[in-house]
Amino acid sequence: MEDKLITIAIHNYARAEILRTRLEAEGVECYLKNINLIHSVISGGVKVRVSSRDLEKALRIVEKVSDHFRDEYQDELSTADRSVQRILVPIDFSDYSVNACRYAIGLAEKLNAEIKLMHVYYNPVVNSMPLTDTYYYQVNMDEIIREIEIRAKTNMEEFYKDLKDKIEKDKIEGVKLDYSLKRGIASEEIIEESRDYKPDVIIIGTRGRGERENDLIGSVTAKIIEDSKVPVLVIPEDSLYEGIATINVLYATNFDESDYIAIKKLMYTLSPFDFRLYCAHIGSEDTNLWDKAKMTGFKEKLTTHYPDYEIECSVIEDDDFLNGIQNIIREKRIDIISLVTHKRNLISKLFNPSIARKVLFHTNIPFLVFHADN
Repeated sequence: MEDKLITIAIHNYARAEILRTRLEAEGVECYLKNINLIHSVISGGVKVRVSSRDLEKALRIVEKVSDHFRDEYQDELSTADRSVQRILVPIDFSDYSVNACRYAIGLAEKLNAEIKLMHVYYNPVVNSMPLTDTYYYQVNMDEIIREIEIRAKTNMEEFYKDLKDKIEKDKIEGVKLDYSLKRGIASEEIIEESRDYKPDVIIIGTRGRGERENDLIGSVTAKIIEDSKVPVLVIPEDSLYEGIATINVLYATNFDESDYIAIKKLMYTLSPFDFRLYCAHIGSEDTNLWDKAKMTGFKEKLTTHYPDYEIECSVIEDDDFLNGIQNIIREKRIDIISLVTHKRNLISKLFNPSIARKVLFHTNIPFLVFHADN
């Protein structure tokens, strides 16, 4: 029987070359797949593959090389030590916005953080008009814009007042509340505000007012998840906030070095709470041996760095990614799903409408998303 090629690591091109050199120096034939020479520094993407007959020897070599790669992250890890102090909550006054605010207040109360509400109202512009209609159009549009601005300001002031009254009524202390009102395209203005305000997390509902019921993730939320450098907590409409007690967090890992940075930020964010961390990788039968070896090393690193926390790590053997996720959600009573994503990599599986509906619509569990370059 012909030996199968097995993927033992996924790195950017530079790191994949380092690993290949080390493997071949010790007599292990190695192959690279998906090489991107144009964007060679992009994390992930280049698969390092070896023959199944060399797997055991290759695993020992990879673990040594991986330790070297992890050391490169120590400076970056130290920058993640600051806990959440600022929370940005984009709102459009829908039920999704109200629910996102409930989570924001609960988080801010524990962390003594400040919350900035943000609403973006759209300024309608018609690109072309007949010359004879220009004056009429200008007068009419000025009136429309004034009405939109007045309505947005009124709605924001009422929303802000209601939220502030709720904070006072519930005797919640240590939470500062402010708001920002902008005109423009929502996703662009929110990303720009996050650059200026520098929040530690963005909390947003899955969809906004007026977006179609069959849209799993609204266009604004999807764009923020894709473009934001800030961690994004996505709250489904039916994910009702009932206070924060013990939190069961599922961290979905693909064994990337950026996992350690994301988990560092995750641990600091959740440190004021009582929580259990479940790290899981959904693998197939073909990669099970290697996945388990990597998970063993992954768990050792986490338990060494976080000895005071309850951490459980497992490999779920299931060719159906979503089925594997759903099983562990049910078994461990997961409250939040967290992951790190390289743009259209793992997250594309989760937010593809035909797949994600099974997770978000059936479980109504919030997602906390980190980017590899956060």
